[in-house]
Amino acid sequence: MQVLEATDGGTLHYLLDLAYNLPLRQFDIHLVVSTERNPAFADEIERLRAAGIEVSIVPMVRKIRPARDWACMMAIRDLVRSWRPDVIHSHSSKAGFLARFAARSFPCANLYTPHCFAFTMSVGPLRQALYHQLERYAGTLTDMLVLLCESERQIALDASIVPWEKIAVVPTGIRPEDYQCTDDRDEIRRELGVGGFDLVLGVVGALVAQKGHTYLLSAIKRMLPEVNVGALFAGRGELEAQLREQARQLGIADRVFFLGHRADTARLYRAMDLFVLPSLWEGLPYVLMEAMVAGIPVAATDIPGNRDLIKEDYAGWQAQPRDSASLAATIVDAAASPDECRRRAERAEEMIRRHHSLDAMITRYVRLYSEMAVSVGG
Repeated sequence: MQVLEATDGGTLHYLLDLAYNLPLRQFDIHLVVSTERNPAFADEIERLRAAGIEVSIVPMVRKIRPARDWACMMAIRDLVRSWRPDVIHSHSSKAGFLARFAARSFPCANLYTPHCFAFTMSVGPLRQALYHQLERYAGTLTDMLVLLCESERQIALDASIVPWEKIAVVPTGIRPEDYQCTDDRDEIRRELGVGGFDLVLGVVGALVAQKGHTYLLSAIKRMLPEVNVGALFAGRGELEAQLREQARQLGIADRVFFLGHRADTARLYRAMDLFVLPSLWEGLPYVLMEAMVAGIPVAATDIPGNRDLIKEDYAGWQAQPRDSASLAATIVDAAASPDECRRRAERAEEMIRRHHSLDAMITRYVRLYSEMAVSVGG
């Protein structure tokens, strides 16, 4: 049983990778999900059911709502009681807390993946303290904390969430062939309107505070007029109008192209000279791995998740988070070193192919779920 409230972005991508790729000859799969955050997910639910995957909808919400959270926890508990899973794997904070609490008295392995601990996000000191305490409490109900990268392991140990032996690291994986594109680069740039720039930057991700787009806009302004730079912003989100206005006020609106949601990310990567991820916090970001395996040089903020992939400048460039000056300097440094860009991009592509394949991720989960079902359920 897989449980998720946050059915959008990277967490949804992760859930669907598990659902569609775990071998059905070995696992019966039951997804317990919410459509409150992303009503369009209802269409995907029908495809999941057609593929032989059971799906139950529980109206979980992101914010803490005691009465509603209790009702959702009881609904999950009823599903666990009736379905009797060998393994229950919950994802992200809300579902992670509700599902672990709901399944605590049943003979099933209780696994949890935070996809970035909430107490590491920019939520203010009081909320950080609350989320930390909730994670520590829920950790006592956790048979295995399944993390995406080594940085998350260290965060969990430093915060005393669970002991060392209750942590497994399963690196996120992708299919490299999904991000290969051989279309003519100049033609793609002309289609996107960036054919006249010497340096084309790109970022893919929701237009929300977490992703740090505001710092990239300020960094672009800092690079002018020395660098003839343009940027592609792919994604939608609550900050789109604010970011457009910031670009206008900075006088760079004609250099920043807001593309909305795009399904053709492989073509977008092909158009870029440098992929930039100015995030403030991450788990292990899909888009950074995608750009790397597409052979595009990358620059990202020095935060957990990003640094696990860039590996101290081995496979890209790192800038300080929340620092447009550092980001601008990092981009200029990368752009001025085409040979080094090529070397780091080649190392990055090889690393993703070798250590972050979806097949390897699924193989590790098959082994982990099987072992946990035996060790906990007997």
